[in-house]
Amino acid sequence: MSQYRSTTGWDPVERKVQLAGNSTFVVSLPKEWALEQDLESGMSMHLYPHEDRVVASAESIPDQDRCATIDATAVGDETIVRRVRAAYAVGCDRITVVGSDGLDPERRRDLDRTVGRLVGVEILEDTGDRLVVQDLLDVDDVSLPQTLLQTRQLALEMHADALDALTRNDEELARRVIDRDDEVDRLFAFVSRGFHRGLEDVHEINRLGTDRTSAFRDYRIARQLERVADHAERIASVAVQQSGPLIEDVGNPLELAGANARRALELALAGEIGHVTATVDEVSETVDELDATLRESTDPDAYAYGTALESVRRTAAIAGNVVDVMAESTIDA
Repeated sequence: MSQYRSTTGWDPVERKVQLAGNSTFVVSLPKEWALEQDLESGMSMHLYPHEDRVVASAESIPDQDRCATIDATAVGDETIVRRVRAAYAVGCDRITVVGSDGLDPERRRDLDRTVGRLVGVEILEDTGDRLVVQDLLDVDDVSLPQTLLQTRQLALEMHADALDALTRNDEELARRVIDRDDEVDRLFAFVSRGFHRGLEDVHEINRLGTDRTSAFRDYRIARQLERVADHAERIASVAVQQSGPLIEDVGNPLELAGANARRALELALAGEIGHVTATVDEVSETVDELDATLRESTDPDAYAYGTALESVRRTAAIAGNVVDVMAESTIDA
């Protein structure tokens, strides 16, 4: 066994920085160790400064290391779409589904729709029993922070529109909100994909315009924003089913509570942590009062409105989750 290899992998290799000439520092690498890492003489190295360390990377990870093959006959109709989404989210460049001709026609349509909604990938090959999905996106053309901003804007707009649709009994607006949930899902999947690829390849995270710590924070925040969009969809679903507009005694304070929930989230995202708790508490008090009013109401939609109230409460609670993420990112350990 190599002197550098332990039972759990490679031990750290310690080398001194040496001065070669008057203007160049040199770090030597053990030959056996370097060959095991697929390094060779003349190969270019990329050095990335990162806080208390320097990350050295050679060539990008080969494409074949990011391929996934999914046997539709083994996983079943119910999980095939989920497996494809998962393969995309963890950063696979090529996803091959074999045995796809055995899928239920409806499930096959779901699979095609899912692929069509993913950012940067297309169906490269479809032979009936074999479906190949290929990443065609140039990562230099996208930005992880910018994608997070898009997710944030869309989720908050959906939430505001959902409550507007509920109070005004606007079914058309409610259905538009429901349709836009897929867009938030695909943006979150792209953030997740960038984060996971960056864990493997330092080149990738650098091209996405961020670093690994920030990417992890963005991933966690994007997950919370996806939940905001889910709550907006639930509120919009109530709006689609209601028999008439909300009475002002319920509609006005509900819209105010929703606005405060979004304000709490904006404060949390801006790092204004001290103001978030008071705003969340205000939302909770308003929701409790409205819940008591609805329990005494004879409105046939009262129970459904309770679902919308709970979604507003949970949206405000998400602001607290974001506070935790932002607070952790500011700690200099």
